[in-house]
Amino acid sequence: MTIETIAAPCKPILKRPPLYKVMFFDDDVSTFQCVIDLMVSYFNCSEDDAFRFACKINVEGIATAGIYPKDVAETKIGLANAEVKTNDYPLRIELFESN
Repeated sequence: MTIETIAAPCKPILKRPPLYKVMFFDDDVSTFQCVIDLMVSYFNCSEDDAFRFACKINVEGIATAGIYPKDVAETKIGLANAEVKTNDYPLRIELFESN
């Protein structure tokens, strides 16, 4: 009787995908309520957290809505920008690579 050795395949080493920041920029036209609605609808914030976020944008001029993998961030930005355009606000939402 011969003994046969069977090697199990190695598990591949997986890397985490790179993360990207979703940034909101202040403008003089978009309302607090617009920002709050976007944060609650697309970025899973409570109304209180969304209000604090809108205040931060107003004071600092820019704020990070969240850090996500690229495809998730692009989807959230696309949905938010579509809503912004339907309401005729010039709110700028962009994607930046996170370090």
